[in-house]
Amino acid sequence: RIGRARSNFQRTARAVVSGQAMHLPARALSHASAALKTAASSAAGPSLRTAAQARLCSLAGSAGSGGRHRGLRRHAASQLLPAQASAMSPVALLHTQRRAFASSSSSSSTKSVAVAEAASVPRERNRNFSIIAHVDHGKSTLCDRLLQACQVIPENSPDQFLDGLEVERQRGITVKAQTCSMLVRSERDGQQYLLNLIDTPGHVDFSYEVSRSLHACQGAVLLCDAVQGIQAQTVSTFHQAFHADLEVLCALSKVDLGHAQKDEVKSQLSGLTGVPAGEVLEVSGKTGEGVRSLLEAIIERVPPPSGSSEASFKALLFDAYYDGRRGMVLLVAVQDGELKKGSKIFCSYSGRSHVAMDIGILYPDLRSFEYLRSGQIGFIVVGARDIRNFRVGETVWVEGAEKTGTPFPGFRPAQPMVYAGIYPEAVGDGERLESAMQRLLLTDASVESRRDISPVLGAGFRCGFLGLLHLDVFRQRLRSEQGVDVLATSPTVPYKLTMSSGKEVVIEHAGDFPSPPAMPPKMVQEPLVQATLVLPRDLTPAVQLLCIERRGEELSTEPLDNAGERIMMKWRLPLAEVITDFFDRLQAISHGFASFDYEPCGYQEVDLVKVNVKLNGELVDALSFFSLRDRSSDVARRYLEKLAELIPAQQFDIGLQGVVGGKVVAKARIKPLRKDVVAQKILSHGHSGDPTRKAKLLERQKEGKRKLREIAKVQVPPEAFIAMVKI
Repeated sequence: RIGRARSNFQRTARAVVSGQAMHLPARALSHASAALKTAASSAAGPSLRTAAQARLCSLAGSAGSGGRHRGLRRHAASQLLPAQASAMSPVALLHTQRRAFASSSSSSSTKSVAVAEAASVPRERNRNFSIIAHVDHGKSTLCDRLLQACQVIPENSPDQFLDGLEVERQRGITVKAQTCSMLVRSERDGQQYLLNLIDTPGHVDFSYEVSRSLHACQGAVLLCDAVQGIQAQTVSTFHQAFHADLEVLCALSKVDLGHAQKDEVKSQLSGLTGVPAGEVLEVSGKTGEGVRSLLEAIIERVPPPSGSSEASFKALLFDAYYDGRRGMVLLVAVQDGELKKGSKIFCSYSGRSHVAMDIGILYPDLRSFEYLRSGQIGFIVVGARDIRNFRVGETVWVEGAEKTGTPFPGFRPAQPMVYAGIYPEAVGDGERLESAMQRLLLTDASVESRRDISPVLGAGFRCGFLGLLHLDVFRQRLRSEQGVDVLATSPTVPYKLTMSSGKEVVIEHAGDFPSPPAMPPKMVQEPLVQATLVLPRDLTPAVQLLCIERRGEELSTEPLDNAGERIMMKWRLPLAEVITDFFDRLQAISHGFASFDYEPCGYQEVDLVKVNVKLNGELVDALSFFSLRDRSSDVARRYLEKLAELIPAQQFDIGLQGVVGGKVVAKARIKPLRKDVVAQKILSHGHSGDPTRKAKLLERQKEGKRKLREIAKVQVPPEAFIAMVKI
């Protein structure tokens, strides 16, 4: 019986691989998908496994409309193995899974009718908006209710439908902005409106995603938790929307909770935005309360996109990702004209022309149109394979229009705030890390990277990130999506050095700082940030003391409500003090009630030195680090004490020194392993002998260790380097 079952599984798997599964009876679909998974696993033969994996990807990504085809595709998409998933970019895999779920959950004919109606909606009835808020204020849950209210996704769809990356579901945060279109019939005039929604991240480290998304919109929904009230990122995102000249709609989330402070939070929002408290909407992502009122408010208050339907095609590129099956997918906001599928487009950044192989909108997966028209937010598929040929914020024209058209001003490129080295934990994984970095960088254009070689850690990359969470998420995605375990060195900030010749250079780690006999720099400048802190009034003294310890300068303090129970403080802080443990200390002092946000605000001069580390007089450049001159002795002493615990003892004495500009500022010592020669004398002769004999034995041992120290080198184990770079 076992033999027959195995034979049937193999036969069914081969039928699926060869494409004959479409002719199987409906009851055999589940067996076919199970056989396909078995064939794609490591238990099957290599040739059958490879073919099954390829067929699994093609079935998961195909766009057929037959009922059996959809059923098999749903099973295939749900059973994608890590090996197949790693062959697709995470964003492309997200759209594949959305496509499989959406096509299996609702009628294909209903979807086709809705897409056809969306294509015919004129520009005057288009509404482009984003949802912005502090982290964990309910943006993604509200997006689910909006999509369900417009019948874009079914009622039984998974929670946080637009958050498809694994790291987003594990951490419960939005990392990448996601786009979806909705078709809504207004209760006011009975007309169909096309609403284009962009769900944005809420954490400060992903504010670049927010800023570029806002440029594609005419309105924004500022969401605020009715329990927590205004937080730091609420203030930051509102100012971004205000400076982008968007129509801001204020809404309270989580109003279904019994302890919601609706009146108080409405008053806070009114004071921040100037919107009357009576116009602040109330919504609940959990129950769906107020969702229909929010849709009507968006239709009524968000203005339609500006532009001309008669002019040549012109669009703003606000996002892009790589799809292994299609190529580059460009997400654009169309301002003027219309684009026909198959037309040639011209990209202003690369100066190259591409064929628009497919165009359309996200509903919620990619839905093809014959034309992409003024006012719509949609996608353009081109055959390019390198995302570096495209820049977010560039202008996309129909070929020929670039000669007479005026391009968009573009976005300010992402400015890395934190730099760290990314190296493989296993030395032999260098090639795997390079391949994984190339794939992951296709989906995250805000990461700056270049190759780097460490004398200790081997070949890796020096990367710039928007913050510590961005660094941590990137490292987790390398592990979970690409299967590569990596080591991230301790983060540093970029310093500006003015050399004696007057030349300005930017350095990111201590190894690049000039050391004797090179001339020291004339001036060193460190980056500053303007920090916004929102906290209860009674915690003000403790937080002020923390900021003063971190060399901060207070800029302003103002109440957020009439009672003055919550205040907003603004401080100017050195970025180097923020990226260490500032946020952890803030949360400990405030018991989790304080929120924190920051943005760059220039540079200031600082007395910075490079602390070199010597082992038995030999310089180890890989262990050098930055420090303020007046703190260099204390920092170097703690550093050497930690290093002394990690380096194993030898047969000789090891001296550790922290050196600044040729002067020793700290010392530590690792005592040698010592053999008791006097005890050996007692064991062999039964007594210790003459005291002069004992002294002679000890002196001879001491001389031998001195000679050994002169000819031996201290071998610092890799574990010690790894532990030190993580400090």
